[in-house]
Amino acid sequence: DIIKLVKMRNQAAKQLGFSNYHAMSLELSGQNPDDISKLFDELDKLTESAYKTAKAEIDNVLSAQLKITPDQMMPWHYQNRFFQEAPKIYDVDLDIYYKGKKLETLVADYYKSIGLPIDGMLAASDLYEKPGKNQHAFCTMISKDPRDVRVLGNIKSNASWMETMLHEFGHAVYFYWLGNDIPWTQQDCAHIFTTEAIAMFFGRLASQPEWMVDMGLINSEEKEKIAPTAKKILRLQMIVFSRWAQVMYRFEKSMYENPDQDLNKLWWQLVEKYQLVKMPEGRNMPDWASKTHIASSPCYYHNYLMGELLASQLYIYINKNIVKAPEGTEPSFKGQAKVGEYLIKNVFEPANRWYWNDMIEKATGEKLTAKYFAKQFID
Repeated sequence: DIIKLVKMRNQAAKQLGFSNYHAMSLELSGQNPDDISKLFDELDKLTESAYKTAKAEIDNVLSAQLKITPDQMMPWHYQNRFFQEAPKIYDVDLDIYYKGKKLETLVADYYKSIGLPIDGMLAASDLYEKPGKNQHAFCTMISKDPRDVRVLGNIKSNASWMETMLHEFGHAVYFYWLGNDIPWTQQDCAHIFTTEAIAMFFGRLASQPEWMVDMGLINSEEKEKIAPTAKKILRLQMIVFSRWAQVMYRFEKSMYENPDQDLNKLWWQLVEKYQLVKMPEGRNMPDWASKTHIASSPCYYHNYLMGELLASQLYIYINKNIVKAPEGTEPSFKGQAKVGEYLIKNVFEPANRWYWNDMIEKATGEKLTAKYFAKQFID
């Protein structure tokens, strides 16, 4: 059914003059397919060596737990279906620092301290579980009205929901401060991935010991104790996700270029190349088709990784040029209202006035690049 759908999408794209649906999707969202491929190639080269080292560490730890040898590791040993998230191989449990805490209060206090108050948005949001409620989390802007931005959540007092609340209210502050002095049709984010970038920029703080100290969750002694491992956890997650996103981007691109090829074989070739995960012997099933995005959110997944790249580019630029933090430090920006001012002026208020890469160049001095992601998580 999915292959049939892919061919129908291609047929529609060709009728409009595009080579295939994947190319059409990127071009109509303002992305040059060749430029996106070059960006992914750049990231591949920057992460390949570090990923091999990280993957070996993962295999050593997990195989010891499973009482097998590293070369016996198979796809089902990596703790999640597609190995899109880093397995838990380190001994720091960040959940204990959020147990019993009011996460929405922490979020409100932090955003207010950087000049992005969210009190009105928080009051209009629905953040706790109730019968029959959507179990996910999302942010929505009602009728492009910046005065009515809401978040839906199902908060539990743990690190994952802390990350989610910082993430969703990252979307919220972007929507709220979109420029009002421009045409209504331009009152939107520069691109869908740029709002993901802001959400990721803030979401990462949940696992940052410096942020936890600044928010009164731990003391300096505890920070020194957990900081090296907490950094490893975030670094591993970023590297693992970056390689998984390579699989998704390249699979969809190739599938739309030739939907009649052996897609089962293509999927595992990419998994083995970019994730270093072995195909089970004799496996010939449409495992790719069980990833929901391929059917229901086609040609979108690469935007998540582009968001991560921009989050790093913005973080390093702000660190160096706005708060002027000492080299090698990773501040949380708590209490730095100039951070909010910078984001409002350079990212939020421009809205969709400029091409997304022009906005990024105006804001950071460079067009989008993978080198700052590598600087933050690889070097």
